[in-house]
Amino acid sequence: MALTFGQVKTRKAAPPGAAGDGLKADLRTLESSRDALEAGGVPASWQGLAADAARTRRATSAAGPAYPVSMRPRTRLLSAPLIGVLAAALLAGCAGDRDKDGCDISAAGGSFSLAAAIEPTRLDARSVVTDPDGKYVVASCSEGMCRWDRAGGAYETVSKDGYGAISADLALVARKVGCSDVALVEVDGGEQVQRLEGLPNPKVTDASPVGPIAFSPDGELVAAAGLEGDLIIWSVEDGEEVASADLEGGIGSISFSPDGELVAVTGGDSVTILETDSGEEAGKISAASGVRPAWSSDGRWLAGATTEGYPTIWNTTSFEAVESLPGGGAVAVAFSPDASSLAVVTAQPMLSVWTPKGLGGSGADRDVTRSVPARSEVLFSPDGRTVFTASAAEGVAAWDLATGKPAAELDQPPLDR
Repeated sequence: MALTFGQVKTRKAAPPGAAGDGLKADLRTLESSRDALEAGGVPASWQGLAADAARTRRATSAAGPAYPVSMRPRTRLLSAPLIGVLAAALLAGCAGDRDKDGCDISAAGGSFSLAAAIEPTRLDARSVVTDPDGKYVVASCSEGMCRWDRAGGAYETVSKDGYGAISADLALVARKVGCSDVALVEVDGGEQVQRLEGLPNPKVTDASPVGPIAFSPDGELVAAAGLEGDLIIWSVEDGEEVASADLEGGIGSISFSPDGELVAVTGGDSVTILETDSGEEAGKISAASGVRPAWSSDGRWLAGATTEGYPTIWNTTSFEAVESLPGGGAVAVAFSPDASSLAVVTAQPMLSVWTPKGLGGSGADRDVTRSVPARSEVLFSPDGRTVFTASAAEGVAAWDLATGKPAAELDQPPLDR
């Protein structure tokens, strides 16, 4: 079941049973990762957000403080006491309701998160989306599924359960369930319409070996990743597998093209573009895996960051780099609805807008605000007038693109402790 950090500290662990060997292996991995961090490196086993957060932390620490003390990341090295706490959590995670495979199926939307134990969060920053009309902003938050009116104010808790992905029309969510399955659930009514199977189950003790999940823009496909580079694409209508791929490494994010014919998958120091009907590789680019790729609305361009952190756009026919913005440090990018500019969040942290020459602009960038929290995600409103930033620790903020001032005051969900 989903565990908060407070519950981890107080909850009694279930008898180890068959999970004992797996737990011992997990503890050895945690201790190894801690030792590697203390030695000044990032463990090779760390993939996706864990690795990127560690690298960002070390890069910003080496460069000196680039933002106010109150806004510094609160990531902590894994200490021996924390490893003990995690051990209890891993065992407790095996004590919930069981499905036919003996797995915990009570974790709707996710399982115990190592990142959440180290740093309490308000929401999943990558879950934040707007509806097609731009009236609402939605996120998987500490209280379940939170929805704000774009005008600002309090949020509404639409569901007590969070989600791994949500369809563009906000009608369907995907949640991690069972050993390694994905459930598709209707937002209105909470009915499960599909249970998607096929991802490998490495028998991890937290009973949720499912990584990133994403819907195609038209809502006809959903893709999910396993812990070791396995990717499966299913049909939403009948739950049948459409395609699969093995990328031989951790997957950090999944991003469908606007027409749903391609999907960009991050891992290691590259972005692999796959055909959704076959799983075959259509192209590959060298890029920072911690920055989720963004497709232009016409599908002609893919934006991300180079391994040096430079915001970059690539042509989606040749997958050649078209233009980069000097300066580096990009942690998130998003295309404007008309595909003429990009919103860029950097590690400083700062939000800026870049108008590449390759998209018909001047090639210049301008600051919007320097008040965004570190490691924020970013997205445009459908009308292109507002940019939203989302931070796991600080929540959602709306910025007027023309003035750089807050476009609305949004109440934030509590920290999940």
